[in-house]
Amino acid sequence: MSGHERKDRIGPLPDPDRLGGPGWLAETGGQLTRQQRRRMLVQSLRTQRELFSQRLRRRRPSGVDLTGVLAFPDSRIVRDAEDAAKVQPPGLLGHAYRTAIFAQALALVDGVEVDQELLAVCGLLHDVGLVTAVTGEDFTLRSAASATDAARQAGREEACDHLADAIIVHTTVGVDPDRDGVLGAYLQFGAMVDLVGLRERHLPHDLVTKTVAAHPRAELVGSILPAIRSEARAVPCGRFAFLRSVGFSPAVRLASVPSRP
Repeated sequence: MSGHERKDRIGPLPDPDRLGGPGWLAETGGQLTRQQRRRMLVQSLRTQRELFSQRLRRRRPSGVDLTGVLAFPDSRIVRDAEDAAKVQPPGLLGHAYRTAIFAQALALVDGVEVDQELLAVCGLLHDVGLVTAVTGEDFTLRSAASATDAARQAGREEACDHLADAIIVHTTVGVDPDRDGVLGAYLQFGAMVDLVGLRERHLPHDLVTKTVAAHPRAELVGSILPAIRSEARAVPCGRFAFLRSVGFSPAVRLASVPSRP
């Protein structure tokens, strides 16, 4: 498949200047305005209500073939991403694998067409930038750079902008596939399954159990919460600082994945 054909398969790039996009990040350094924080607060309250509702009512899906999601696509770009992901401590690395698996599974459950190779790369590398906080620099820039390096090494130049966009936007509360692209949206969906259990009951219990068995969550809290705290200090009015202000850290501590069958 040529680079042009692959680009057509990925789809158009979202507006880079939207809230959470690469253009917005370059312009603002990741600092949210008061209006943007209010907008994200409204969305975070909706998300909390949705999480509570799913725990009470949602029936797990059946009839969707998810047998392949536990094994990533065997391609150069995915192998390079797995190698690059190893700089993360075990707690973050396990989260990376679970995010990639859950993201791909949710896309299949929803019947959404997405480049599975690129979604795996996003999952594996979306938090690489958290390994070391940099004052005044949003960590997603470093994560995006790691993903685009993997793409270039694999000869997937046409994917670089899409990978960077998806990873940069994924920490924005309220991402939407139509506005933010399926890569960024499903990257966030997969991460939120693992972190707080949002949409966990949209997946078969057996798949979640096997994923957690293969990549245990035991070290997640001890790795991700200090990293979030460091990032919030590095970018005081950034997206992780906002998440901490609305109770994200306690939600991660209390999450149970997998939940009951």
